[in-house]
Amino acid sequence: MEETKAMINTAVEAMQDKKGEGIVSLHVGQVSAVCDDFLIVSGNSRSQLDAILDGVEEAMDRAGFRLRDREGSSDGGWILLDYNDLVIHIFMREMREFYDLEHTWRDVPHTSY
Repeated sequence: MEETKAMINTAVEAMQDKKGEGIVSLHVGQVSAVCDDFLIVSGNSRSQLDAILDGVEEAMDRAGFRLRDREGSSDGGWILLDYNDLVIHIFMREMREFYDLEHTWRDVPHTSY
């Protein structure tokens, strides 16, 4: 739990540094066996998505958090980073609206940054 909080704080700081928008964590651990938290952020362009991706991966690596898997790309408007207990979603605004994870998981506690 404390490690997940540290991962979230590290990733949020990196996202904010790259001007990520609408940063929110969804605390899904009580209802999902997949992970403890989703962390969601939006960008306005493919280059911003790539910058957020690079910033998060570098910050997480420096902090000693190891990436388990990466899916998607900025070309597709969505990138997923799996850090076991934390799954990070980096979206173009349109893709975020399409997947609407905040609505799907509306009954779980969330934190906005």
